[in-house]
Amino acid sequence: MPLSNLFPANVAIVLANAEMWQTPLCAEEEALIDGAVSKRQREFRAGRNAAHEALRQLHAPQHAILRGNRREPLWPAGYLGTIAHCRDLCVAACANEGKIAGLGIDVESLSPLPKGVERYVHTDTEQSRLEQQALPQKLVFSAKESLYKCYYPLLGRYFGFQSVSLSFDQNAQTFSFEPTVGCEISFPAELKFHGRFHTNDTHIITACFLTRND
Repeated sequence: MPLSNLFPANVAIVLANAEMWQTPLCAEEEALIDGAVSKRQREFRAGRNAAHEALRQLHAPQHAILRGNRREPLWPAGYLGTIAHCRDLCVAACANEGKIAGLGIDVESLSPLPKGVERYVHTDTEQSRLEQQALPQKLVFSAKESLYKCYYPLLGRYFGFQSVSLSFDQNAQTFSFEPTVGCEISFPAELKFHGRFHTNDTHIITACFLTRND
């Protein structure tokens, strides 16, 4: 599944190129990383530059992309977006607000989770599914990260890894979720969830989006 298939055609998705990792941002955005270590500055610039390119493709007004209380990007009025990066890969996706009601993306290296972390990330059902389907261990972690990014702007509250349980269709490279018994989050019933994933020899990319039920 190429990256363009992670989202519908009305979503602009941009993979940061080498120049985007180095090009300085506007003064307001640069102020957000003033004093940060070099690695953080490079990742931040790559993400914001990729996001600006995605917004340009949508003919959006070009404004500084600042951040909210949980360090989430603040998008121009009328637009949605999501950014993900790891050490050597960065992706941003943006859309007009309307038919698309939420966006989330995450990218991870294929290296395994630190020992013992999976018990905080995986439900028992998910662990069994990963073993039965021979899926990468980090897939659940990445999918839940993208799911959180997708819903947080709508819900405005944190929810943990154990709040949802995921199911994967390996052939279609899609995923879905259901709230766990102890989940206290009310996910909007009027929105339809779509989850997709892509793996190669080195990385996992998970993406999800919400559409309005007509």
